[in-house]
Amino acid sequence: MFKSLRGRLITIALIVLMAGWQLYSNKSETGQWLKLGLDLQGGMHLVLEVDDPDGTMTPEAKSDMIDRVERIIRTRIDEFGVEEPLIQKVGGERLIVELAGIDDEEQAKGIVQRNAFLEFKKVLPTSDMDGALRRIDRAIVASLGVDSITALGRAVVTQETSNLENLLFGADTATAVDSAAAAASSAAAVSDSIEAEENALRPFSSLLRRGDIEGTYAVLTADRPVAEMFLAMPEVERAFPREEIMLWGSELWGQAAQTYYLLYVLEEDSFLTGEQLEDATAMRDPQFNASQVQFQFSRAGGRQFARFSGANIGNYLAIVLDNEVMSAPVIRDRIGARGQIEMGQGTPMEEARDLALVLRAGALPARINIIEERTVGPSLGQDSID
Repeated sequence: MFKSLRGRLITIALIVLMAGWQLYSNKSETGQWLKLGLDLQGGMHLVLEVDDPDGTMTPEAKSDMIDRVERIIRTRIDEFGVEEPLIQKVGGERLIVELAGIDDEEQAKGIVQRNAFLEFKKVLPTSDMDGALRRIDRAIVASLGVDSITALGRAVVTQETSNLENLLFGADTATAVDSAAAAASSAAAVSDSIEAEENALRPFSSLLRRGDIEGTYAVLTADRPVAEMFLAMPEVERAFPREEIMLWGSELWGQAAQTYYLLYVLEEDSFLTGEQLEDATAMRDPQFNASQVQFQFSRAGGRQFARFSGANIGNYLAIVLDNEVMSAPVIRDRIGARGQIEMGQGTPMEEARDLALVLRAGALPARINIIEERTVGPSLGQDSID
């Protein structure tokens, strides 16, 4: 009886602790306990409509167009740091977009009106990049200095540790715990310091792990902002091999604290773009009950795809939308104007539909008009959060 009760109490305490950590981590990042919507922090309200001046589009075509625009906007949200946007389809021809925290009219328009750019690129072996990593590390060290890089890594670790201790024990108790454990942890601190100094000499490559597929590195989610900062440095761009680039994958992998993003090594030039894509449809293979995406290129696009696929059987093909790798299937055979992407048994049909939508989004032929736009001030409920 006692053991059962104690187990229940421990379980309840863990659940409460996890919930508190979610609230605390949000508070530490945003300064507010809860995420604020458009009515509380202000932002942009936009209404979009398909441009069909000649009235030649069917209702089905307009509805599909709005679906594609919605997918594009959702892909771009992270680029501008907008949290929990409202993107709502109204009927079959309109889309409401509310971007909390953005009051820059041009920035908001750029999110929703910029043409999507779909590209097909060859995935290269990481061995092509391994030699350049040493040059990249040296370029970063020469630009920032070892002391600055070491301090950068120490600041990230210290902040994460401090947040966790304060949550578990409270600020006062956390201080006492730190004092009591100082002697016991001195050896570990020395070891960590040595490791930090070693990593400071290879600031970029130390963030990389081998990815799950050829041509990728894995970067922990917590390390991605630092990796992005390094990749944006002009010195790093100059250290890259000629005609090679690195692009992030769109999906988050892993579980719990060990989540990561894939960083793809790609040929810089795309061999095909969305301009040659005519259609893409998700369906299920009746023979193997596996989801797949069937696509069709124009005649010119089909010839280009046939040449590329025939010369790269067994290699990976990156499908890139707005400089983000959405998928990277293996080329199994020579493919012409018509082909299909096998999603694999057990893959939800929703993933196939999403990939088909990504492909069609990159071949968006019609314009989207903003028929209503306004800047919303943080009025409703302001007194409650001050």
